[in-house]
Amino acid sequence: MRTVISTAVALAFANAAFAAQDLTDTAQVISSTPIVERIYEPRQECWQEAAPAPGQDRSVVAPIVGGVAGALLGSQVGRGSGKTAATAAGAVAGTVIGDRVANPDSNRPITGAVVGGAAGGLLGAQVGSGSGRNAAAAAGAIGGSVIGDRVQNPQTAGIQPVQRCRTVEGPRDVVRGYTVVYRYNGRDITTTLPYNPGSTVRVGVGVVDGPPTYPAAGTYPPPGAVAPYPRDVTTTNAPPPPPPGTYSYPTQYPSQQQAPGRY
Repeated sequence: MRTVISTAVALAFANAAFAAQDLTDTAQVISSTPIVERIYEPRQECWQEAAPAPGQDRSVVAPIVGGVAGALLGSQVGRGSGKTAATAAGAVAGTVIGDRVANPDSNRPITGAVVGGAAGGLLGAQVGSGSGRNAAAAAGAIGGSVIGDRVQNPQTAGIQPVQRCRTVEGPRDVVRGYTVVYRYNGRDITTTLPYNPGSTVRVGVGVVDGPPTYPAAGTYPPPGAVAPYPRDVTTTNAPPPPPPGTYSYPTQYPSQQQAPGRY
């Protein structure tokens, strides 16, 4: 039983929907204007700018190790003061080579290292005698070479490109729909569609039927309606007029009529 009732209700709704649109026709589109709304939304704005690059500390271990190795090799050459000079020269060469190998900025000039190493070697050679003099000359050459290189080539921060970004509110136009004017049956009709229909638009033709509507109580009846019989609404003491087809009331009430012969 429930299935039969549900089927009947579904068929009733289907017939009502079908009756609302009896046929489909085509109308010419006169104009189609987009409905544009400007909205603001956050977006990323980025650019490149130069910034100081983080500097790398130069290693001093490698120059010292290289200078010691060079001094040991130089001490194998010559005797006396010649041996001292060879030891200092080996120390300077080893210091420069070790520094250039260990540190990345190896394209630095070596003038400061050579001059500093020579000065340090001469000062070291004034200390002690024999093998002690050679060791002092090597130590002075290594120290002078490192100091001379750092004085001539001071460590400076490099420059590297850095990307900077910020969030800004940017406008953007959004099409919300289209105001469409189409002509059908000699009339221009305006409607709103969520898309641009093009040159034509499909319209549904149906019958609109229902009970007539009347104004609210206390107003005049609609055109064509039959009004009730008229009555005088300004006279409060007079009785209502008789129905059509009966006799009419006298012009005066009995209490107001004059007796015969009396004027």
